[in-house]
Amino acid sequence: MRPRQMRLVVDLTSMARWLGPPVGLVRVQRHYSAAAAAFTASEVAFTVFDPIDRVLRQVSPRIAAEIIAGDISCDMTFHPDPARIKMRFYDRWPNWARRSLMAIIKARRILITEIGAFARHNPGSGFLPFLERIENRLMKANERRLTAREDGSKVRIVPLRTVAGDKHDLTPGDHLLLMNNDWSHTDIELISRDARSAGAKLIVLLNDIIPIQFPEWYKPHDVTRFTDYVNLAIGLADRFILTSKRVTADMEEHAAGLGLRLPELKLVPLGCDSARKSKADGPLPDGLETGRYILFVSTIEPRKNHSLLMDVWRRLVQDGTVAHGGMKLVFVGRSGWMVDAVLAKLHSHPDYGQSLVHLDNVDDGTLSLLYQNSAFCVYPSLYEGYGLPPVEALAYGKALIASTGGAIPEVVGPFGLCLDPLDVEGWEKAMREWITSPEVRTSYEAKASEFTARSWEQAGRETLEATLAPFPDEVTPARERAP
Repeated sequence: MRPRQMRLVVDLTSMARWLGPPVGLVRVQRHYSAAAAAFTASEVAFTVFDPIDRVLRQVSPRIAAEIIAGDISCDMTFHPDPARIKMRFYDRWPNWARRSLMAIIKARRILITEIGAFARHNPGSGFLPFLERIENRLMKANERRLTAREDGSKVRIVPLRTVAGDKHDLTPGDHLLLMNNDWSHTDIELISRDARSAGAKLIVLLNDIIPIQFPEWYKPHDVTRFTDYVNLAIGLADRFILTSKRVTADMEEHAAGLGLRLPELKLVPLGCDSARKSKADGPLPDGLETGRYILFVSTIEPRKNHSLLMDVWRRLVQDGTVAHGGMKLVFVGRSGWMVDAVLAKLHSHPDYGQSLVHLDNVDDGTLSLLYQNSAFCVYPSLYEGYGLPPVEALAYGKALIASTGGAIPEVVGPFGLCLDPLDVEGWEKAMREWITSPEVRTSYEAKASEFTARSWEQAGRETLEATLAPFPDEVTPARERAP
């Protein structure tokens, strides 16, 4: 009996939909998908989920490379909800009728995607400058900002047909990997059914289950969707890949509470950019000076605990610490969800725009500069399944004050100072001391200099190897092997 040939299948749906600088989850997907594109241990295929015909579709290597690089973004906002949790009345119409309606109510977005498709297929066309002027007029200011790239090029917003090819038929021996926020962009129940009928295996990478643990930090609709996905995945997936011991314990506790048995678990920590080898140079954003600012990198959302830092900063301004040290506090990150209260507090903060700065839509080069030239970094998040920014701060050799929330102490280890994320007085004392007595943080800079980050290449390779690890029914018994 010959063993079945394994094939790695990586779904790119969430990444294909993304527009703008990547947040943590998208960065993980890009690194691991890039590792898959270079993987030689097995045949590799890429897919996207078509929410109209409700099938996985093939993605060519060339298109996959463009998706992974962030060169194109597939606009599927006018397509049905993939998991069919949130249904609009016209989502049940025949496709021809729904498309006709979309041509009327979403005409602007459809025109943008059609121009993007034309530009991608006809980059040298003399007609293109005219179309790009129309595209620029059609786009809202935020869309123009998100599509603009540091090198002057543009991200092309394209229709689904540009990235999706023929239906992808799973076959025996396929190991299909769903990553991170695919919970909002695919139908895991349908995909699992197809996988099982084909004799393929379904592997799910989960960074955390925080929306289940702390639903108050998320929109109710997203909590419902995420919870349904995870609970379905427990029964449908053949294997989970988890990124920390904390997430593993959280998953075991959640499954036990439901009386469910988890699939096979594999722990593979995340990677980190090779920060110390970075050659990023150039000026810092206006108003910032080397060694004169404290850096907090994070999406703005309630869980990240910007509120604590705003309270601490006000105290440090009032007692003269900030003026004495000539320091600024810099928030770097785009706005997430449930942020109205956080943004209102930020924008009304007495020090906002002066010693308290928020930078949005920061590209990788500028982010590297900000890390390199910061005095030290902070990360007060209430809970994390891993925590990439504190790892990145250590990789840059920066002294770090982080929280004890979730897996942060696990990934930071002895290399940073971890404080209770609710201890305002503790954070105030530590930050005051690090500002007024730089020599105090020297020992943490020395510890950070000894920190060795796992490379994304290593993390990606180990994740793909964990994805492809054979299951018992795929291993040929010794007695059946040819002598």
